[in-house]
Amino acid sequence: MAIRTGEQYLAGIRDNREVWLDGERVADVTSHPKLARMARTVASIYDLQHDPALCDQMTFASPTSGEPVAFSYMVPRSQEDLMRRKRALEIIAQSVSGMLGRTPDYVNICVTAARQMAHVYGKNDSRFGDNIVAYHEYVRENDLCLTHTFGHPQVNRSVAISELADPYIAVGIVDTTDEGVIVSGAKLLATLAPFSDEIFSPVYRPLREAAPEDEMYCIGFSIPVNTRGLKFICRQAYDGGQSLYDYPLSGQFDEMDCLAVFDNVLIPWDRVFSYRDVALGNEAVQKITLWRSYMQQVAVKNAAKLDLIIGMVHRIADGIGISRFDQIREKVTEVIDTLATNNAYLRAAEADAVPVDGDLGEGIWLASEPLVAMRHWYPDAYQRVTQIIQQLSAGGLMLTPSEADVNGPLSADIEKFYQGVDLKAKDRIQLFRLAWDLTGTEFGARQTLYERYFNGDIVQLRQRRFASYDYSRADAALTSFFDRL
Repeated sequence: MAIRTGEQYLAGIRDNREVWLDGERVADVTSHPKLARMARTVASIYDLQHDPALCDQMTFASPTSGEPVAFSYMVPRSQEDLMRRKRALEIIAQSVSGMLGRTPDYVNICVTAARQMAHVYGKNDSRFGDNIVAYHEYVRENDLCLTHTFGHPQVNRSVAISELADPYIAVGIVDTTDEGVIVSGAKLLATLAPFSDEIFSPVYRPLREAAPEDEMYCIGFSIPVNTRGLKFICRQAYDGGQSLYDYPLSGQFDEMDCLAVFDNVLIPWDRVFSYRDVALGNEAVQKITLWRSYMQQVAVKNAAKLDLIIGMVHRIADGIGISRFDQIREKVTEVIDTLATNNAYLRAAEADAVPVDGDLGEGIWLASEPLVAMRHWYPDAYQRVTQIIQQLSAGGLMLTPSEADVNGPLSADIEKFYQGVDLKAKDRIQLFRLAWDLTGTEFGARQTLYERYFNGDIVQLRQRRFASYDYSRADAALTSFFDRL
């Protein structure tokens, strides 16, 4: 099939998938009043690949069919490949102003990174390594949209999942047949699930090797989202169908987060990547570091979002006449510096890219040190950026009438009292509604929460860094200093 159009994508997700929202099963995610606009947003991303001016920058020739396929499926073998992939990522991120963390290219890159480490999956059973290679080719050639899940329901995080009263809170193996593995339980966090074709669920949580009861939870796999027995429970939707003047972000970019529930779901053997091998599963957690690839997409997304925010705060400062104050200039510059720092981390990771798993894998991936620092830094940096938006906007964020008010009987009063230095009231209100949607609405709060936790608990990440860091160079520097006294 090669690259799909937006309409082909929409046709593909009109199936019997079981998606639940507000207590009701969704008949068609492409026409549901709270999901349809996001479906069209994803469709617009697929259409970008067919733009004659962009196609060559977003696709490459498939090594099997020769047809154009998405660049996010390329196995990078050089820094030039990384730069070409980044350009494709930039086109997508800029088209949605960096507001979608899980555009299709995100999980595409995860699958590609897993394919680069296929030798780990196949270490003890070659069919599982072969399965990941075949799956990468399948989703690449069919231009599929994927969601993924890693975590377990937060029922009782103080005990191991095998110690919960119900053994099928987390997804666990129920039985096996000649056809495949039957599983039950739930996984989170399936972002973009209502709009995806498949769910990709590699083993990505460490298990206790000394506990045989943990083996039932060691299962990595992929299946279509419309598989029988699989359902998705959506959180509350943030797109209420309102005017895009009033909710310019919520109305276009609610990528939706879901709990994936498996009720005796059959995973065909050719879709299994790991099975009951706890030691290998834990090795995969350590060695198949998908983040060393997907952080390129993350940093590009960050840059697109920060570009929009810099434009926003600059316009707010000028529009209400506060840009002449030193403290305002300092705050705007802080956001500019955040963008520059993000880009510097990414550039360092690209420049120092290394062969995958010491040449045991396939191709190259980004250097880890800058990416580790980036994922420890950005959650707090983004939260600071949202605080700056609120500080600059102040009470203006709470005094934003709607589009109906702007065009209603009090339009003359609104034009007089809501104007800015060089902004008509309609334009000033629209600017502040954008700022409010990013920082004050449920959509905005979710954006901040996503940036803080999508890579994992930042406290745990930093603790692991403390425990695993190679202190030898620093210790030697200290010793050398004292020796010179």
